[in-house]
Amino acid sequence: MDCKETQRCIHLFLKDELDWDTAQKFVEHVRSCNECMEELTIEYLLSEGMSRLENADDIDVQKELEEMLNRTMLRVKRRKQLKAGLFMLASMLLSIILLGGTG
Repeated sequence: MDCKETQRCIHLFLKDELDWDTAQKFVEHVRSCNECMEELTIEYLLSEGMSRLENADDIDVQKELEEMLNRTMLRVKRRKQLKAGLFMLASMLLSIILLGGTG
């Protein structure tokens, strides 16, 4: 994912509306690109910061963004594990069917 595509996805990421593959590429890019991380920080601050300032809530932008990025990668990892498990289960069931059952 390049910077332009990443920056177009910031709004969707903040709304948790990216598909799993795009979310993974987004997080990987943002973590390796200071410019895109800065854009993400600005967008996050604009979207979250204004409402928090009105309510006098504290905001730790870097910590909250890092937690959001970590949660996204954890969900992507869990989804991949689930897909692998389902593939293994389907393979076992197909093997049982092809071999004529359990005996």
